[in-house]
Amino acid sequence: MIPSNTLIKYAPCLSSRSAGRCRGILRRHCTDGWKLLGCRAVPITTIRSDNHCANNGWDPGSGQNAMTGSNILHSKQNGQFSIHSSRQLFSTSSTSPSLTEGEKETIDRLAADILSRNNDNDDGVNDIGISSKDMSRRIALSKAITLVESKSHRKRLMADMLLDKLRQSTPDRNNLPSFRLGIAGPPGVGKSTFVEALGLYILGLNEEQSQQQENCFQPEKLAVLCIDPSSYVTGGSILGDKTRMTHLSYNPQAYVRPSPASGTLGGLGSYTYDAASLCELAGYQMTIIETVGVGQSEVELAECCDLFLLMLAPGGGDELQGSKKGIVEVADVLVVNKADGEMQTLARQTASDYKRAMGMLRKPAGWWGGRKENGEEEKDSACKAPAAPPVLLVSAKTGFGIPELWNTVVNYQQYAQSSGYHFEKRRLQNRYWMWKYLRERVLETSKKNPRVKRRAEEIQSSLDSGLLAPRVAAGELWKHIVGTSVDSEDGQL
Repeated sequence: MIPSNTLIKYAPCLSSRSAGRCRGILRRHCTDGWKLLGCRAVPITTIRSDNHCANNGWDPGSGQNAMTGSNILHSKQNGQFSIHSSRQLFSTSSTSPSLTEGEKETIDRLAADILSRNNDNDDGVNDIGISSKDMSRRIALSKAITLVESKSHRKRLMADMLLDKLRQSTPDRNNLPSFRLGIAGPPGVGKSTFVEALGLYILGLNEEQSQQQENCFQPEKLAVLCIDPSSYVTGGSILGDKTRMTHLSYNPQAYVRPSPASGTLGGLGSYTYDAASLCELAGYQMTIIETVGVGQSEVELAECCDLFLLMLAPGGGDELQGSKKGIVEVADVLVVNKADGEMQTLARQTASDYKRAMGMLRKPAGWWGGRKENGEEEKDSACKAPAAPPVLLVSAKTGFGIPELWNTVVNYQQYAQSSGYHFEKRRLQNRYWMWKYLRERVLETSKKNPRVKRRAEEIQSSLDSGLLAPRVAAGELWKHIVGTSVDSEDGQL
């Protein structure tokens, strides 16, 4: 029995009939935060548990500490009413261990190193041309990315605190001078080789000051995030993409970080978005995100980058293949790689096929590629006509087509910044990843909860015997988690 002076927070999920029957009980035992609207109970309140609650059908959950607020009050199995603490099930604030002083000092040190910038008082450079302060920042960035990718609960708490501290310490954090280029394509198309060729070309422009134009986007520092596939059997990953970027990895102005996909679908890792944000906070003006080898449906990269570049192999499809929906539909630029040697003729044919297909797959009016009928650019984006994504030929081996591709990227970046499209796209991406992280946390927390695990085992027995369909079984488990089902069209409990 829970002591009578114990306050237990819970989020009740009452049906209309149950709320009516429990109205008198709830009014006598609810404190701040409780409201009854008609016959509906507004969730999240505070109730005082005493003998009267138990005598009227309220039973405390067993095996938990009442003083931590982790007890679950639920009704007796008499069909009268049901109250489940979905708030406590998914909450980590009341039961999560607090960080130690040493862990907080580690977070402060990492944040200070990541936000540090080079100055005239730096104490020299090492053998490969990297200053000591820059090296400290690179090491801190690597440790920070390891934190956000960790599955350890304490490491995740540290990662959350670090991300919050970095954003709070960064003025004008929504308008950082950064750009994300996403590169996707099927396995073996030459993504890693292309990334190195493009990265070296971009950084090489900094050494040729005469070629730079005023107010032209020219990143001085470049970060590359390579996502490597993980084994479906063992979960391991060799992280081999970096081996194809030897020269770029040794460039003092470049940072190359391979990460495992860890079984996540869509071509990215679970926390690639956070890793890209850390690179931007560390002062890298451009981040290139290379996905694993993808197919037609892996389009999540579009929610993580500013410009989606799809790489194609010579002979990788005809005009009909390019007309299919999916990853081709969301790509901003299509690039046919390996346009050299004996493959050059085939690459040109492939590019021609995709150009004809893109003529039927046009971006909406106002897209950055819009043109006037006479070929001149329209200054007012609202007046731009729909346009097809460009299809370019490149060779990562010889460098053919790399300058033309970079000019296309620069033109897009200038348009996105001037029109506000860059800010609007980042705003929508932040919302997308909020909901995705929520789905992952709800699923992970539900699997670890003892009460849910017990009920899941019961439902799985019925599932194995053929009494329940997987969809119905999922509905039964969800009702056990939140205390009711979502039957209405508006999703109300």
